[in-house]
Amino acid sequence: MAKCEQITTIDKSSLKRGPFAGKISNGKIREIEKAIMIAIGVIVM
Repeated sequence: MAKCEQITTIDKSSLKRGPFAGKISNGKIREIEKAIMIAIGVIVM
C-alpha cells in the first residue's frame, strides 16, 4: 500500500537493479494508476 503523500520519484536505474528491482503485473499497474487518479481527483470510469 502507498499513501499519496508518500509518492516520490526515483532514478530509472533503481528499477533495473537495486532495492526497487522487479516486475509488476499489468493488472497491478492498472490498479495503481486508478488509485492515483482517484486520489488526485481525476474522474475514473
